[in-house]
Amino acid sequence: MSSEIESHQALHGIEVEESSDAEATPKTRAGYRERHRHAARARGRLWAMPPGLSPFWRWVLGAMIAIQLVLIVSIGIVGAFKLPYFSPIDESAHYTYIQQIAEHGSLPELGRTKTSLQSIALAKGIYPRPAGLNDLHGLGQLSYEAFQPPLYYIAAVPAFLSTSNYRDKIYAVRLFDVVLLVASVVLIGRLARVVLGDRWLLGWSMVLAFVALPNMVVRFIFISDLALAVPLAVLFATELWIAWERHSARRLVGAGLVLGLCVLSELELTLLIPIFALVLVAEGWRRRSTRTWLPLLVAVAVPVAVMAPWFAYNEVTYHMLTAGPIAIAEQTAIINPHHIHHTIGELPNQTVTTLVDPLVLPSEWARALAHQPFLMELDRLLAVLIVPAGLVLIAGLGRRLWSVRTAILGLPFVLNIIELWYIRYGEQWAIDVRYTFTTVPILLVLVAVATDVLRPRFLPVLVTAGATASTVAIWGFLIFSYTGPYALRGG
Repeated sequence: MSSEIESHQALHGIEVEESSDAEATPKTRAGYRERHRHAARARGRLWAMPPGLSPFWRWVLGAMIAIQLVLIVSIGIVGAFKLPYFSPIDESAHYTYIQQIAEHGSLPELGRTKTSLQSIALAKGIYPRPAGLNDLHGLGQLSYEAFQPPLYYIAAVPAFLSTSNYRDKIYAVRLFDVVLLVASVVLIGRLARVVLGDRWLLGWSMVLAFVALPNMVVRFIFISDLALAVPLAVLFATELWIAWERHSARRLVGAGLVLGLCVLSELELTLLIPIFALVLVAEGWRRRSTRTWLPLLVAVAVPVAVMAPWFAYNEVTYHMLTAGPIAIAEQTAIINPHHIHHTIGELPNQTVTTLVDPLVLPSEWARALAHQPFLMELDRLLAVLIVPAGLVLIAGLGRRLWSVRTAILGLPFVLNIIELWYIRYGEQWAIDVRYTFTTVPILLVLVAVATDVLRPRFLPVLVTAGATASTVAIWGFLIFSYTGPYALRGG
């Protein structure tokens, strides 16, 4: 908890005296004792409201968090059973990946492992009657997600094996994903608490406003590796933050372990490696003496050891560190059948389009809802509030932007965008807003930090409450009125 107080002070321009335990003087030890007394008092106020808010706005904040939690959990559980299977965004391929591990004890191989006959029958609506590979053609016959890192699929195996009915296996794995959604909510709260201190409930509510969006909840419900990547990315940011605040080698090793798990859950999370390296270099520079670098070397070795077996498997199987190039070649006929070459001149418009259209509405529904102007305007409004407006607030931090603390929270999103540019213009591949869902929650915690400069104090609560009310309205329409493709009413 003392790290929470120090980090809150540092991000808001208050000087914090930093000393290692070995360098502690009686004066600094007294300072430590005072901070620990402050931390002990804070532990008793876990659910205390942020200072500076009137009783009315404290009530609004508490009610808003309750609504957000109920919305996320209830729709997650109901949607797991009611949303039709399979989503066209690769849910069947992710299901087949899990089935291969559960039933054969091996990872699927690109170009060799076929789609399971059960998933074909389920997709065609004829299960439990058998289906054949001839019922699907081209890419649909293949386990085309086999290039993905295996951690999520291994973790989902117990859920898959919990029932013998292959239709019920879909529901079981979806419920496992909902558990990961709840874990993400809890871990986001922890990150907000260690960063924001007594303002953490405000930061938590701001991130929950994003998590409650239909696109985010639905991406968790449908089977995919994103469900594990989000909580691990948030956990990594939390552990790295604490490691830097406490200058703790043990915490750095823990952050390195989580980093390795992140890469094993989603390959795009290699973007976290430069951030980990930045903190290691900063910590090594602070320690000065090379004799104290051994724990830092251990922190480097841990993620390498965690990731190495999967990279070695790829090298043996595909003769490359990842099978991404093979996957691109395999899917080009579907993703880019006319071999359109995307140029760097498209970058500004493509970046804006990717971030805001559609951010709120799932891709399964966006086309069917295009004729609903009210919903589309709410979609655009929320999209602007979440990312562009948040970036403007962050820019207001000024000199405080140039710190390790800010880098831990802000750089993941920046590197995420650069990574999407590489995928689009380097690999000539498709990108989608869902590829930012692992880093936006971390960025929004930094946005919450930046709101501390706003006056009056209730303004962030008011804006977040408006965003939450808009989300409730959208969900109300989707639950009670929408009857198109992938409707919740028709599952």
